[in-house]
Amino acid sequence: MPVYHVRFTCAPDYMARRLPFRPAHLAQLVKLRDDGRVIAGGPEPDGGAAHIFYRVPDLAALNALLADNVFYDAKLFVAHDVRAFADVVLPLALLPADAGLKATLVEGRLGDWARASEGLVTLQRQDRVGFGGRFADGTALAVVRNPEASEAIDWLTRAGILTGAPTARAWSQTL
Repeated sequence: MPVYHVRFTCAPDYMARRLPFRPAHLAQLVKLRDDGRVIAGGPEPDGGAAHIFYRVPDLAALNALLADNVFYDAKLFVAHDVRAFADVVLPLALLPADAGLKATLVEGRLGDWARASEGLVTLQRQDRVGFGGRFADGTALAVVRNPEASEAIDWLTRAGILTGAPTARAWSQTL
């Protein structure tokens, strides 16, 4: 089943208005995770964006979930970008709800996928990476369990997962 990375653009007043809607939003995502339709989700610490990783059969199913999103209804999410993973290394275990794990989303050019997927699995076993995958355009994204961007990038480049000059952004993995 395809896995989609959805990056939501948050409203400028997201941080000021989100708390009353958060319990319903989190409950909605936990139910979707329990049903196997969400892998992980959470905001960037500055409130500018949020990321949810969905596992659904197709774009129509994804669009139905997006149309029903509590934060969209509250106008806390104002736009989104969708990317489908061509291949993904799924999490070994799911985090508890409201985990608040300080992580880093690292993206960059991918070398050889066979080597990269082996590197992701190795870093997972070391509890350094939650999950990751490649997109059709030859780029990759990994959720690194380290809030230090430079160290997160170093782990991925040393493992041969990413090449060139990867980028990193702070992420609070809520579930």
